Amino acid sequence: MGNEELEAVKKALAAMKKIELTGFTNTETATAYFKEKEMILEGIVKTMETITVQESSEMEALKATVKSLRDELKGRAANPRELTRKELQYRLGKALAAAWTGNHGALAELSFTPNLKADNWTNPRDVSWGEKGWNVNEKAALGSPMGNLSTNDQYLINPIYETEIMQDAAKKSVMMPLVRHRPMMGPSIFLPTRDRGGVQLHWLTAYGQQITGSKPQGAQRVELKAYTLAGYIPWYDEFEEDVFIDLGAMFIDEFTEVYGQEFDRQCLLADDDPFTGAMAVDGAEEVEIAGADINGLTWKDFRDAVYRVPAEERKDCAWFLHETVLNHIANIEDADGRPIWRRPTEAMPGKLDLYPYHEVSIMPQIGAVENDTPFAIFMNPKRIQHGNRKGIEIKKFDGTTESMEYGELFLRFRKRDGFLVTRPSGNMVILKTKP
Repeated sequence: MGNEELEAVKKALAAMKKIELTGFTNTETATAYFKEKEMILEGIVKTMETITVQESSEMEALKATVKSLRDELKGRAANPRELTRKELQYRLGKALAAAWTGNHGALAELSFTPNLKADNWTNPRDVSWGEKGWNVNEKAALGSPMGNLSTNDQYLINPIYETEIMQDAAKKSVMMPLVRHRPMMGPSIFLPTRDRGGVQLHWLTAYGQQITGSKPQGAQRVELKAYTLAGYIPWYDEFEEDVFIDLGAMFIDEFTEVYGQEFDRQCLLADDDPFTGAMAVDGAEEVEIAGADINGLTWKDFRDAVYRVPAEERKDCAWFLHETVLNHIANIEDADGRPIWRRPTEAMPGKLDLYPYHEVSIMPQIGAVENDTPFAIFMNPKRIQHGNRKGIEIKKFDGTTESMEYGELFLRFRKRDGFLVTRPSGNMVILKTKP
């Protein structure tokens, strides 16, 4: 009897170890959740009191597990809600200052972890904080370097904070909410991409009839690589506790602004730098406008380009262009001097000749469009694959000419991403001026 109850206790404790980490959207849900967990623990304790097995060491271990879970529940129940904006900024700022000064205890308290390798970044779950400092929880492969945990000065941001920061970055980017995102566990993954017409159907109208027809088009394997993107934020002397909120807010603003723009650049304009965006990719069809130069652009040019894309693909497509190009279309007048696209009393339409559009600030402005210059693209943004390798790393960086000559210091951040435009042929049309 005792052994059966002991096994039941072990199973119950194993299930209890999964306690939510990210908080709750409202207090009622949190209260109900923790109350349920507490009741389960109470039942486990009462069951343990009736067990009469001889293995006292095993019982002591189970009691220690129960105590640990109770303490964890109390800590989580004390603050079950999600962080407010100011709390996030304060904690992030405090961690940034701790990374700068090497305060490992504060970093551990805020769930920042040291990053031990440059290529294969440390998994935060593999590192913990103990009485003697950082501990590697999982044994590394034979021959792996130990790393110097005591002097390590590059840290991975708390994954919960990273999620909040990336949500802010998505608001600064046009393409981030639109493209297809794929998690990457390594520096490279192969993706099967299948275009329309990959599957063929055949009717069989008699028993034993031979299935004839051409070989179906298989999926094309393409490689998505991830590289490391680094940025540098100026650092000004010492930051005290009263400016932790400002420091956290500064990092979020600086990171999200530049990262959002670079995300859009890699999706659209980059030309082997290090990825190739949709405007520079081989295979996309280029359509010249009817007028002699950009000043002759009319809404008919957009209509002619749209119909180069098959209808089944076209339904998911949208235009991507600069706001000055859109403004040019909005100001085209008819023979009586009235705007064709919208009148002064009307709101800006959400579509350009029946298809949605997105204004992208990094696309060519109409005043900078010369001859033989692409300036707009019509495509399904899901054709662009974004590989997301989790982790934002921060590091104190003073090895620059500016620091030696002017005493100017920087906080470096790094993130890993990959971009790939798939199947542009027949699916993307670029609008450009004549040579």
